[in-house]
Amino acid sequence: MSDAESVIPSEPRNTRKRRILLASLGVLAVAAIAATVLLVQRPASSGTKKDTVAVQTATVTRGDLTEQIRTQGKLGFASPRDLGTQLPGTVTGLPPVGSGVVSGGELFRIDNAPVILMHGELPVWRSFASGMSSGADVAQLERNLAALGFFGFDADEKFNWDTQQAIMQWQKSLDIEQTGSIELGRIVFAPGDVRVQASKAVVGDAASAVIISVTGGAKVVEVFIDPAQQPLAPVGAQVKITLPGGAETTGTVSNVGAPVEREGANGKAVKVPLTLTLDDPAAAEGLDNITVTALLTQVKGSDLLLVPVVALLAQPGGGFAVEVQLKQPAKDGATSELVPIELGAFADGQVEVTGGKLQAGDTVVVAK
Repeated sequence: MSDAESVIPSEPRNTRKRRILLASLGVLAVAAIAATVLLVQRPASSGTKKDTVAVQTATVTRGDLTEQIRTQGKLGFASPRDLGTQLPGTVTGLPPVGSGVVSGGELFRIDNAPVILMHGELPVWRSFASGMSSGADVAQLERNLAALGFFGFDADEKFNWDTQQAIMQWQKSLDIEQTGSIELGRIVFAPGDVRVQASKAVVGDAASAVIISVTGGAKVVEVFIDPAQQPLAPVGAQVKITLPGGAETTGTVSNVGAPVEREGANGKAVKVPLTLTLDDPAAAEGLDNITVTALLTQVKGSDLLLVPVVALLAQPGGGFAVEVQLKQPAKDGATSELVPIELGAFADGQVEVTGGKLQAGDTVVVAK
């Protein structure tokens, strides 16, 4: 990129030209990735008589150095999936669309008997009955029966008499035959409570693996960020969320997914998916499948002396300085002076000053 030099007729002949460094976030930070550095020209007022050239200034501050990610995402119910059953028979009942189903609740009915939701990561793949082999699915069933108040022992992987008795009590509560065993398809395991998104069958259809479509029970925001930004968004990070109309609420990063390839304005690019859980679910009442803005902020340091990156001047012999405006003109008429400084971390257009005769409240000249 070529340098652009401004000619100002009113400047004194001895006005010196200096290069200032404009660097994007992280360019000069230790171990940061390489980025483009832009050098431009700016007239210097230091060491001159009264400066007649208008300049832009900024105030040196002391505070937190923060790095931010602002991105758009979708607010809606997460984890859409289809649910059905391995039972034979006919669909005789379906839940209302939009209704919620908790563990122990009815998903739909086959031959006028309920198919029940239980919590668990393992899918149902076999019947539960006396004499079956031990397994993690048995422990998962016993944990659910315990949570529902039917099993008073520590869950293990063995189907025994206590398991059988708990099943019979559970079956009695559902007003179905008390066999002490559970046929394949009578229960459906899901990671959590669900919300009915749509019916994929109608009453009278044959039972199948796809009967209803469900989502998670809570609304979340899903966003995608660049892999280089992932350190700014660990699980537990706080997020400010702007809803349509300008209303703001807060959320928390609840999941960081594996990088995926997504189509964007400039073609395909690798992105990292984030799931944001709303701190106040009521803030999204009545909203679904809408675009929101998420702002993630990470504090890189507190109580730091900060100047804008656009105030930095690259010195001929190396290092950096800033042009500080004097509170009173010097005896020779100079209105500013160059102050060498040492730099620390960079973030969002600000840089930490770790050394040099610079104080909070000083006024520095910045590039236009």
